[in-house]
Amino acid sequence: MGIGFRKLLSKLSVEKRCFCFSARKFLFGFEQANITVKNLDKISLIKVLIRNGAEIGRDCDIESGLTFHNCSDYGNLKIGKNSHVGKNCFFDLADNVSIGNNAVISMNASFITHIDMKRSELDRLYRAKTDAVEVGDDCYIGANSVILPGVKLGSKCFAAASSTITESFGSCSFIAGSPAVLKKKLEF
Repeated sequence: MGIGFRKLLSKLSVEKRCFCFSARKFLFGFEQANITVKNLDKISLIKVLIRNGAEIGRDCDIESGLTFHNCSDYGNLKIGKNSHVGKNCFFDLADNVSIGNNAVISMNASFITHIDMKRSELDRLYRAKTDAVEVGDDCYIGANSVILPGVKLGSKCFAAASSTITESFGSCSFIAGSPAVLKKKLEF
């Protein structure tokens, strides 16, 4: 009987956190509610993301402490089944961020989908743009890596820790560096 009661309490606690997010969104707007996502536990986080437009596959493990930027919902986020997203990752959702099945995204990884220098003279040289980021199935993105707008990684890519990925790479690529370069092709 004790185990059933604990499960019920846990479910009620998750629903309470989801309700609090929805209430804050209704009263103060999405941006204010989005601030609270960083503090949600793993189970509540997945439910809030799905209820606000994200596509999350089954058996995903998404850690807490995530930051979402440039969004009015989470509709530009798609994570395939059985994938892992580590703590403190940053998602710029000005455009789509798509992560395939069985992918591992290590802690502090950043997904950037836009560039905008409208307050700077550099805007004359580098116009504002948005572009999607795609990470294929069975990929590994190392800790502290940054993926920039328009990057597409094929399946089974391995990005070493602290890589700055500025261009697309095909399947089975082992990449590293800042900017990331192809170190070798992986053989399976």
